[in-house]
Amino acid sequence: MIKRLLVPVDGSKSSENAVRYACSISEKFGSELLLLTVVPPPIILGVEAGIIDYRPLEESGRKVLENMRKITDSLGVRSSTRLETGQVADTIINVAREEGVDLIVIGSRGLSRAKRFLLGSVSNSVSHHASCPVLIVR
Repeated sequence: MIKRLLVPVDGSKSSENAVRYACSISEKFGSELLLLTVVPPPIILGVEAGIIDYRPLEESGRKVLENMRKITDSLGVRSSTRLETGQVADTIINVAREEGVDLIVIGSRGLSRAKRFLLGSVSNSVSHHASCPVLIVR
């Protein structure tokens, strides 16, 4: 039984597709749906470590959550939201464990082979390291 769904969102078309797919699962099983946005730490090269103002990044994350919540509301699915700061894949995995989710529904951003090799893929990392099943939506 799928009681709790986690949907990591970043504002991309693929994360919107994942939200829509998760809503259909939620309707079938009566699942709780949690939308998660993770604000990654900025990469600053050649600058001394100091105090970083995350407010603009967090505001952007809140807007992503608000937009995705509008989708769930329009489809008649209740959802909650959560905003975190940290390494994206690791944070998704940790939140899934903390929240006791039964399934992670995540969008595939369709990175090219070169970008995937250089940057890695969040959905790939989550699917290999999460303690629950992961559904990757295109």
